[in-house]
Amino acid sequence: MFKQRFWLVIFFIVQLFLTSFIATGILNQNWAYFNLGLQLLAILFFDLENALLSVILSIPLYLILPNSQLETLSAWRFTFLALFVKYWLQNKKQGLRIKFAPWDKYLGWFVVAVLISVIFSNTGFVLGLKKLAFGFNIYLLYLVVLNVMKDKEKTLLVIKTMLWSLASIIVLGFVQLIIFSFSNIYYFWQYWATYIARVFYGASLADSAVYSNSWFNFSSTDQSLRMFSTLPDSHAFAVICIFALVAIVSLFVLEKEKRNTATKVSLWILMLLSVLGIIFSGTRGVWVGIVVPVVFLGYFYFKHYGRKLLKPIALPILIFFICLAFSPLIQKGISSFGQSASSSFLQRAGSIYDLSESSNAGRLQIWKYTLTKIILPNPVVGIGYGNFGSVLSASLEEDFNLPKQYITAHSLYLDIFSEVGILGLLAILVFLKSLFLNLYSFFKKHYLFSEDPLVVFVVSAGISFAWLFTYSLVDGTIMNDRVLMYFFITLGISGSIFRQYIDKNND
Repeated sequence: MFKQRFWLVIFFIVQLFLTSFIATGILNQNWAYFNLGLQLLAILFFDLENALLSVILSIPLYLILPNSQLETLSAWRFTFLALFVKYWLQNKKQGLRIKFAPWDKYLGWFVVAVLISVIFSNTGFVLGLKKLAFGFNIYLLYLVVLNVMKDKEKTLLVIKTMLWSLASIIVLGFVQLIIFSFSNIYYFWQYWATYIARVFYGASLADSAVYSNSWFNFSSTDQSLRMFSTLPDSHAFAVICIFALVAIVSLFVLEKEKRNTATKVSLWILMLLSVLGIIFSGTRGVWVGIVVPVVFLGYFYFKHYGRKLLKPIALPILIFFICLAFSPLIQKGISSFGQSASSSFLQRAGSIYDLSESSNAGRLQIWKYTLTKIILPNPVVGIGYGNFGSVLSASLEEDFNLPKQYITAHSLYLDIFSEVGILGLLAILVFLKSLFLNLYSFFKKHYLFSEDPLVVFVVSAGISFAWLFTYSLVDGTIMNDRVLMYFFITLGISGSIFRQYIDKNND
């Protein structure tokens, strides 16, 4: 086992260098196939547990495979499938069955609604099946996470691995900020769009990012970077930071009684970077969405539900408000080292309720269009899963200065309602109801176990889900591939812990 862990570290380092060389153009993009080969070999030769860890570690490093026919075909499609096949074969050999979480059946309802929309919509079914395959591919990873972790030690190892994976994205975001501070904004923009974005998300997105993106804040006097790391936009980066906080909080509790100062300092640094990442992303919807976790935490605290448990979960939220309040000083300090903007994030926060601001006005425009032109004429089955972009008017495409395929309803719920109809929306709402009721039930039963990092993980995951799905009212970022991966990993870990405690109580 130790040897496999050693080779797992070597594997990650090699992957990191390979990906860096490909992304910066030192190596030809065709080397992405070699990179994929190494990932598949790791799954083949590692045992199931370490194969899962290798897949999670590789999430920030998955590249688009150069292909003229399928320009967005990413390496993770093959690694997730290979991992699931390995798990399924091992389970079959041992005579075991795949187990599901209580909320999974409602995702099945959503799939049924999607298939109905694909069959009965008159906009075609190809895009719908492609989008369904995309989600199902990531769901395979979720099933492995849910079923492989059967004890506390394995679960904590997966949580730590997830944090390593998330941390690499966050740290790169700050490296990106430093590079931007000493670069010309135009050259930085064009280089990142032409080279980095191309290998991670394909030529189509890269070509559109050359002339249109949400990577910067502009004012009359200066500009600032909205941190996004290797992700396509800053909204996804903010959500990535939220998932990192879930892992950090639980590991804080784990390390509380230990005397490993280096680990504690590392967790404190990662917590601060994650909070600053949420702020530097400039994602106002996430900032507003934090109100819901605050309300939940306040309610539980004053009801005397697990005050000791809630304190570490509330810590990053407190740090967020402190950092946001001092954001003018933080930005001034950053700008003193380079050309990064000096404008305050408080100014951006103040624009949340300004309906004339360009971003807000654009959201209102697309919401109105979605409701009047798409949902009302197709309320039952929608226009067909994956077909939102295909029915947009040319004028809307011109207004947003983006190709149709990258324009969304800027709301997860409007996206689903427009494409899958009322049946799909109800299925998702019932899924969310089941998820939160089960997590709340777990919290009520186990909040006295405040020193158990697994209990802390489930509760903090529930808080993060409330935050994420509140933010989803004004954006559909959860459908970004990396965001959806980490969501399902967090959900899978929570489901596994949920089942472990049920088994423990039964015993």
